[in-house]
Amino acid sequence: MREWHFEDETAEFTWIWGIVPPDLTRARGIQTSELFARMEQLLGERGMTFANVVRTWFYNDHINDWYGEFNAARTSFFESRHVFETFLPASTGIGHPNPFSAALISGFFAMRPKDPSARAVIVSSPLQTDAMTYKSSFSRAAETVSASGRRLFVSGTASILPDSSDVAHIGDPVRQIDCAMRAALAIVESRGMSARDVTRAIVYLKEPSYHEPWQDWLRSKGLPSDFATELVAEVCRPEWLFEVELDSFARS
Repeated sequence: MREWHFEDETAEFTWIWGIVPPDLTRARGIQTSELFARMEQLLGERGMTFANVVRTWFYNDHINDWYGEFNAARTSFFESRHVFETFLPASTGIGHPNPFSAALISGFFAMRPKDPSARAVIVSSPLQTDAMTYKSSFSRAAETVSASGRRLFVSGTASILPDSSDVAHIGDPVRQIDCAMRAALAIVESRGMSARDVTRAIVYLKEPSYHEPWQDWLRSKGLPSDFATELVAEVCRPEWLFEVELDSFARS
């Protein structure tokens, strides 16, 4: 497990990565519930609760075999901790194995305000419907506001039809890349930022061969070839061929 901590005049920030369930012999759903309990314990040790969590990441082994079970466990935990009434984090859920042979590993980014001017806000997508409409418990994006600036976290974003939860452009990686990127950058632009303000990005490619259409898309937009880290991974629906997550930053 790794941890980063920093602060400015109005808020403290904690980023913890590599959290694993305590008992890897348990069933996947139980590992998920125990993982959330472990995350809550780590937050408590740092004087925070889940209400302080702005962003989460989950890398699930064979995600398409049990994504519904994972979602049910996450929703149950969020309901028990009143997360839906406090702050629903942005998130990524990707299929990827881990060296621990755990059902999943996770990480989170949390903010603890020191001053009333510091706050976190949920950000909607201009082009995609709220994920809660299809029972997936995360926000499309979240932003922290503090003395040092605004940090925007865009959740894992894939190709979805407008006003729907249906996959768009099934079987077409070129159009899925364009659809997902337009949706992710529309969130960035809705907060008065642009692709130049992106500080971290990861793209998840279902097949290594999708590297070329991804690079073609970057060239068509005048963006650098290293705009995002590329990872070959399973996205949380079999029909999705591409997903992107990104962060951006604007100074106060």
